[in-house]
Amino acid sequence: MTPNAGPVRESVFYSVLDYVSQPAMMILAAPVLLRTLGVQQYGTWMLVNSIAATAAGLGGGFGDGATKYVSRYRGNADRHGAVRSLMAVLVVNCAFGALSALVLIVCAPWLIGHVFTVEASLRETGIVALRISAVLLVVRFAEAVFTSAVRGCERYRPMVLISVLARTMVIASAVVLAIKGYGLVAILWSTLILGIGSMVGQSYLAHTVLQASGLWRRVAIREGVREVFSFGAYTWLKSTLGVLIGYGDRLLVAGMLGTGPLAVYTLCNQLTQPIHALIGSAFNFIFPNFSALSASGRWSETRRNYRIAAGVAAAVVITICLIMIVGADLILRLWLGTAFATQYRNLLVAMIIGTGLLALTVVPHYAALAFGLSRALVLVNLAAGVMSMGCGYLLIKQFGLIGAGVAKIVVGVVFLSLFNIVRRALKAGEDNSRPETAAPGSALHFVQ
Repeated sequence: MTPNAGPVRESVFYSVLDYVSQPAMMILAAPVLLRTLGVQQYGTWMLVNSIAATAAGLGGGFGDGATKYVSRYRGNADRHGAVRSLMAVLVVNCAFGALSALVLIVCAPWLIGHVFTVEASLRETGIVALRISAVLLVVRFAEAVFTSAVRGCERYRPMVLISVLARTMVIASAVVLAIKGYGLVAILWSTLILGIGSMVGQSYLAHTVLQASGLWRRVAIREGVREVFSFGAYTWLKSTLGVLIGYGDRLLVAGMLGTGPLAVYTLCNQLTQPIHALIGSAFNFIFPNFSALSASGRWSETRRNYRIAAGVAAAVVITICLIMIVGADLILRLWLGTAFATQYRNLLVAMIIGTGLLALTVVPHYAALAFGLSRALVLVNLAAGVMSMGCGYLLIKQFGLIGAGVAKIVVGVVFLSLFNIVRRALKAGEDNSRPETAAPGSALHFVQ
């Protein structure tokens, strides 16, 4: 574990591959899965995924703490501190994961049978699938800590290769099982088995990258927990509120309109999700990078690199969104047929705009995390979450499915406030920094 990581171009490439691989594979597999499983069972699957993801958001959020503190200790060449942070976050995250899983297992019949509109013939299947997803949730809570720690060392290549291989096998197994006539429960069992394999691989990678041999038993976990809680408590709140933004719309659609409309909404979301995923992956490296730079007092360099990153991200987002809006009808016709395109083109356009606005705020979001502005992020997520659920409910009730797409635009507008938050933080950092006391070479250069 050294202060110098791989080249930024390599980090960007593998980050993009990591984030884009999942939505890209789902887009390719969706027509086959929709045809073989049927709209209702596919919608039930998406509902189960949304409930599990919501539980992950409500119980998680400490993974960013692993990235922040591992990157900080990497910048100071403190291997013991990095391992202590990893162990502390792992303990906290696994505890939240186990609690979230237990709640899901107990509440599964109530959620599937009463809260959400699921066909009677699919309710038992949905309950079993949700309980399997609850067990998978614990596995992913642990895996998230290991991947966050490796990301803090900016060693993206091996982490991404394990992740992409696991995701490819999950999607491929789902398609094969669906074609052979198996249903949702079989798909979830396969996903659980492959998820355990992926978690084991990521844990071994983290152990190797952090050079943790001989340190696991010597770290003061209690001290590490106190440290990560000072940052992680706010990222936990941010993650919890982020659930209202990321999955609240889907849960509203499922509760108010049913699993059929949810399947349609999810399909449109799968088309727009790569916009945010592409930007999020391409600029993911600036979180540990800016954290190391600002920790060493190099605020002028951080400010310059932030402006470059924000400008490039904005140009890419606007270009992609314009192309997708112009070609929305053609995209839907080629992917799902003329009837689907005629009925849901406006929904797709609204979701493109909303996702594009969220993608614009990726760079300031990562910068805010790097600067430790967790409290400000919590407030922004709170405002966006309230707007997402409140406006979403009213718009869906008034306009149906298209209302959920419009609500996504409202959320994107709220998140634009992150630009002002980061601008003020950069100005304050430059005003308070003392270049003569900074440790040259103690952190990673933005361009290598």
